[in-house]
Amino acid sequence: MYQERPVGRKQRRERVRRRVFGSRHLRRWERGESIPCGGIIPIVRIEWHATIDTTQRRARELVEQGDRRYDAVCADHQTAGRGRQGAQWLDAPGQSLLVSLILWDAPLPEPVGILGVCAALATADALEAHYPDLPPVRLKYPNDLLLQGRKLGGVLAEVVEGVVVVGVGVNLSQTAFPPELEARAISVRQACGREGGERVSESERAALIAAIAGNLRGLLMLWRDAPAQVHARWQARDDTAGRAYRVQDLPDQPIGVAVGVRPDFRLTLSLPNGEIHSTYYASAV
Repeated sequence: MYQERPVGRKQRRERVRRRVFGSRHLRRWERGESIPCGGIIPIVRIEWHATIDTTQRRARELVEQGDRRYDAVCADHQTAGRGRQGAQWLDAPGQSLLVSLILWDAPLPEPVGILGVCAALATADALEAHYPDLPPVRLKYPNDLLLQGRKLGGVLAEVVEGVVVVGVGVNLSQTAFPPELEARAISVRQACGREGGERVSESERAALIAAIAGNLRGLLMLWRDAPAQVHARWQARDDTAGRAYRVQDLPDQPIGVAVGVRPDFRLTLSLPNGEIHSTYYASAV
């Protein structure tokens, strides 16, 4: 009688990677190369909204209800969009990518803060692959996306009842921003020197969502198997050094200057008293 040979852990991981990336693009991804959006097309079931308070709130609701019909919630416009630490997110209807991904059954990384790091990397890779003329996207710890020194987008990662929920906001087709943001914000269209201002199609946003989702799952697997490679990919985009951060795990919460990001993704800062401190708990000022 034929008896199937047992499959080891390494072989199972290889099969998962091939399901996510396809064998054609697997080796490119392992070498740290960008992959065209068409190379990563996991099936992502998207719940679309014209207007919603926040996609993150709706995604949390789906998880809390155990409603697995969707893997992402995307909106043209948010009325109460928020970034990290409650910062308001302003958007023009249909001109931004406003999505919350639900990673059903994805294992939680250790430490869990790696979610935001990997989501920022996944988004940067997807944007550069989808828009070949986009300048290199830089990353500011822990999960801001920058172009030409201005903010392109950001990530908000949460764990809801053991399920990963990642909110992603990216400026896509804006040609102008409110005066108070003009010097600090940028869109994909502006960076590429294209005409903008139009509504970004659902198909274009769906392609980005699928790419980000596939990249993110792959990066979480890479963090588990080869964390040094994730750190190397972060370093290639890192724009953190020299920036000011408030240290939240010290009694007086001093403001330090970033020195770099450690391989375990703690932020290393130089404090006013001359000491060096590494922490996961710091906020940009």
